Amino acid sequence: MNTNTTPAAFSCRESAHNLHINVGQTLGMAQAEGIMQLLASRKDTCKKFFIDVRQVTHLDHEAAGSLRAALPHSPVGMQRIAFKGRLGFDLAVGGNKVLIMPENAKHVCRGTCPDCKCGHKKARAKARNAAREAVAAHGASGEALQQ
Repeated sequence: MNTNTTPAAFSCRESAHNLHINVGQTLGMAQAEGIMQLLASRKDTCKKFFIDVRQVTHLDHEAAGSLRAALPHSPVGMQRIAFKGRLGFDLAVGGNKVLIMPENAKHVCRGTCPDCKCGHKKARAKARNAAREAVAAHGASGEALQQ
């Protein structure tokens, strides 16, 4: 995962050939121009572009209009650009996606995810699965397992 801070005061990272752009708290003309330059420079190397506007508290309406006007003329197809957050509805143009993320999303672990950080749940899941296999092996007749 590569994290870069650009001079236009937003950050971006690449993951699985997708570019994730985090705008920050302010979306001004510098950020709008920087986003368009970044889209143009990465059009051949990235599959999709995710522009995260969930933390934006100050939106310059002139910058939003400029971004909306420039997106259709971008060398990137509109279906490849997605906005994260409700403010994306104000910025998206025809063909863009707007992803609404839950406010308090948390990781729900069943102990089966390969890169899980909660190993204690993984151990419980392994024990539970072992118990289920033992019951299945000895039948579901309710007999106590003999050792």
